[in-house]
This record gives sequence, structure tokens and C-alpha cells, in this order.
Amino acid sequence: MSNVIAVVNHKGGSGKTTTAINLAAGLTRYSDVTSSCLVIDMDPHGSATSTLLGKLDGEPPARSIFDVLRRAITPQDGIASTIYDENIDILPSNPSLESMAKTQITDRLTKVVQSLSTSYGWIIIDTPPNLGVLTQNALVAADYALIPTQCSGLAVPPLHQMKELIEKIQERQNIWLEMIGVLITQKDGRTPLQKPVRKELGNVYPAADVFKTIITNNIKIEEAPAASQSIYAYDSGCLGASLYRDWIKKEFLKKHQKLEKIKVEKREAIEAGKEAIAAENAANAANAAKNTTT
Repeated sequence: MSNVIAVVNHKGGSGKTTTAINLAAGLTRYSDVTSSCLVIDMDPHGSATSTLLGKLDGEPPARSIFDVLRRAITPQDGIASTIYDENIDILPSNPSLESMAKTQITDRLTKVVQSLSTSYGWIIIDTPPNLGVLTQNALVAADYALIPTQCSGLAVPPLHQMKELIEKIQERQNIWLEMIGVLITQKDGRTPLQKPVRKELGNVYPAADVFKTIITNNIKIEEAPAASQSIYAYDSGCLGASLYRDWIKKEFLKKHQKLEKIKVEKREAIEAGKEAIAAENAANAANAAKNTTT
């Protein structure tokens, strides 16, 4: 199973970290794959780290993903348990990640993820609000890209750049990277989704890549992180919990299962092609040898 999800959007305020945390918590509750999840916080601001560790004072942890990426410690040594009720661990962020953002190294996180993939059923990577090296590392290491976005018209045009980056990485560095979908967040529940917004979003991504579930504004979603709880543990009956739960169970997991089947078929086709080429080369070599002896 391929279960590494990069949560990306280079526009700030898209609900990215909130979605990453509630996705992680929801998968431990509602996925049949496993009950374990690792969050890797690649955002130097460390919102996911402070929330999951309950350190709202912003004090960075002693060990972080930065130490792992610069190979000062092993990936396993950088992992910390979270205070959440769900079975979630974290590779915490550190402000020093900013220094890595100035490099051109885009594949270092891949090795970290590979070394941890057998220990967790799901790995969720939270990313900074930009298209830089840290976001690129996440996409190169991931199996799937998830894009939370606000439903306002101003939030849609930047998604063209996000799509271009994903396609570039698919072509050059990670042929297995797939779009699992776009999740509309932070919608005012009192107003209908504006048709121009939906139309503009459709100009960037096909309808099949846009989840039907829309996460509306809900005060409980904002209160839960301050209480160091997922939305499900904080108030399982609130609208925010229902929306995230329904999205995960009815859409996200089904889409993931469908894409996994496609990946299996793709791998089998590639292997069959390799075997055919190997057989053809062997036959050509045998014919060449036969012609030489005669």
C-alpha cells in the first residue's frame, strides 16, 4: 500500500495544517489499513508541531526533522509521541528548516520516508505555504498530493502553479506521485458556493479531482487545536467532525483505494515491459552467438 500524503498549498490560510491533523486523526479512527499514523512537519513555522505536542508557546523540540535531514540523528530518533488521543506520532518541525529552504536539495525527505514507511500505516506531510524546496521534498517523497483550498475566487488562480509543480515532479522525480484530490475548506455555511469559483476550479482540475465534501467554517474546528485534541475527540457530534469524518470515510479512502488499484496495474505493466525487453535482448544475444559460431 502507498500511504504517504503530502498536504500542499502555497497560499496561506487554506486550512492546510488543520486538514493534515484531522486527516491523520481520522485515518487512525476510520481506516482499515492500520491504526498508526506519522505526521512530518516540514513547515518551519511548526503549527502542526506545536498543536500535536501541546506546546503552544512555540518552543521548538530538542530533536526535529531538521536534524534528521542534515543526518545528525536517525529518522527513528527524531520521532516524538503526541498528546492526542489518537495513535499519532510526529517528526517535529524546527525554525532552522528555513536554512534548508535555501538549498537545491529536493530528494532528501524521500530516504527518510522510505526508512519509516514500514512502521506506519499512514504518513502525512504538512508543508509550508510556498512552492520552495521544502514543499518539493514533500512531493518527491509522497505517493499522493492533497490540496486544501479556500472557496474564494482569489484562492483558485494560484492552483495553476501548484498543478504545474506537481506535473513537473511527476515527470522528472516521482512517477508514482498522484493527485488524490482538492478539498474545499473554510466556506461560509450561510452562503452557497459561488458558481464562478466552482467553474474556475474546474478549469484547473477535472471534476474527478475535486472532492464533493466542502468543509464549512465551524468554531469547533478552531477550538479543538487549542484544546490539544482532534475535532473528533473534542466534539464528535459537531458539524466540523461530521464533515471531516464523512470526507475521509466516503471519499478520501475510496479514492485512495481506486488509485492504489491503478498503481498496481501500472507496476505490472512496467514489469511486463521489462520482462519483454529482457526476453528480446536474450533472444537477440542468442541469435548473435549462433550466427558467430556458424
